[in-house]
Amino acid sequence: MVFSSYSFLFIFLPIALAGYYLVAKLGADYAVGWLVLTSLAFYAAWNPAFVILLVCSILFNFAIGRAMFKRERDEDRKRRQRLLVTGVTANLVVLFSFKYLGPILSWGHSISLVPSRFDFNIILPLGISFFTFTQIGYLVDCEHGRGKDLDLVRYAAFVTLFPHLIAGPILHIREIGPQLLNPDTYRLHSKNLSIGTSYFIIGLAKKVLLADPLADVVKIGFAHPGDFAMFATWSYALAYSLQLYFDFSGYSDMAIGLAYMFGIKFPINFNSPYRSRSIIEFWKRWHITLTLYLTSLLYNPIGLYLNRRRLRAAQGAPNLNAKTVGAFNSLVLIPILITMTLAGIWHGAGLQFLVFGLMHGAYLIINHAWRWFGPKLSAKNREALFGSVIAGFSVVLTYVAVVATQVMFRAASVSAAFAMFGGMIGLHGVDPIPVPNTLMTALGHLHSIHIFLTKTHHILAVPSEDSTVAPASLILRLFIVWALPNSQMIMGKFSPTLTETKLEGPRWLLWQPTVRWALALGLLLAVSLMSLQQTKVFLYFQF
Repeated sequence: MVFSSYSFLFIFLPIALAGYYLVAKLGADYAVGWLVLTSLAFYAAWNPAFVILLVCSILFNFAIGRAMFKRERDEDRKRRQRLLVTGVTANLVVLFSFKYLGPILSWGHSISLVPSRFDFNIILPLGISFFTFTQIGYLVDCEHGRGKDLDLVRYAAFVTLFPHLIAGPILHIREIGPQLLNPDTYRLHSKNLSIGTSYFIIGLAKKVLLADPLADVVKIGFAHPGDFAMFATWSYALAYSLQLYFDFSGYSDMAIGLAYMFGIKFPINFNSPYRSRSIIEFWKRWHITLTLYLTSLLYNPIGLYLNRRRLRAAQGAPNLNAKTVGAFNSLVLIPILITMTLAGIWHGAGLQFLVFGLMHGAYLIINHAWRWFGPKLSAKNREALFGSVIAGFSVVLTYVAVVATQVMFRAASVSAAFAMFGGMIGLHGVDPIPVPNTLMTALGHLHSIHIFLTKTHHILAVPSEDSTVAPASLILRLFIVWALPNSQMIMGKFSPTLTETKLEGPRWLLWQPTVRWALALGLLLAVSLMSLQQTKVFLYFQF
């Protein structure tokens, strides 16, 4: 069951929402219990057997957290840390067993290293990475004394909140815990429903109208990575980058909107990453909660450990704080390589995911090296340098670099990705520049207009009778990405997130609780509902 399905929209969500506010009249504890039950029912719709795994994971981590709280004295710090290591290790072992053991054994079979009787083929539980990371973060917070006020039911609600359970965002107890303890969370407020529904509709439209129509044609392009010339290959790569963008953006909006319907605020997890001027900025905008998670739990501790070793080895030399090559290696290069390697592996067990992580690691190292060792500019000179032309070039360059990593991410193997790269640089030939059939309209060729409309159904779609991407659909999507305000900008001061948003964009595109906006979003919802038959599973569900 996905958010963009009739069963979710017309059965699950109305029952979950109405029941939540009805039982809330009996007390907050009843509302929390209902939220847990409905979230477990949502997860069970995928595979009921894995509900047992989820419940056992919740019970185990809550017990570890309770045990840590009982050892809050300074002299018990080592015991707390042992409990933390035990809990984190157990979570990672479970994640490794389900996500990586099977592929590793299959690889061992292929080279005759592992006997065939050692087989481990099992379905990957949906969302296991997200609820595992959420609970590891909880254990780290417990070690710092956070989250002690939550009982088992509220902790279960924190982990299983169905808007984030399958594909994030990665939540922290310090963000959600106070909301679950606040009685006002469970009171029915009209603004929760109006704002949450509006946010949800925007996300639904992104998913159904902008992401899903690209899925089939992207599948064709990546299934035959060496069969297309340069422009066609680029069209497939761009199509996938836009499919992934609107799929992830749409899901993030729907998750925020759904949570707010239940009175809970989520952090922003997606903030127009294709507008980034650098790869560092990109990772501050793409999967924001994962970036913060990896930074706090991997990058910073590794950098701190290496810097302490460097300090001890240097014995207090006066140039330790200078931006030297040694400092760069300790504080930037090594931590980034380790963090991004693990981030790549987290996305999947194939070699292409490792290369994906290494590519981003290399990008980040180059970007940081320029900041460390490149020319130092004043604010005035920087503004002059990064004028509209240079800024636009920086955005396009960053986007092209990201598209290359996404080709590696989407390809079936490293060799398939390099076949795509070969096509993108013209090694498989250079095809004529595709001319959209829409240009025929200006010339009055009515027959061509008919063919164009028949093939594409509407301007947001892609051709169904051949394997090429409609240029008009890519241009329109890129215009939306780069020129129009994103969801949090549209919602403006009404944005239902934990993250403060800027008021940007033309006034007529800023959401207001008015009849005009209700009619506009109602029409957008109707168009989206008519397209639900072709809906696809969210791309991040597989992680």
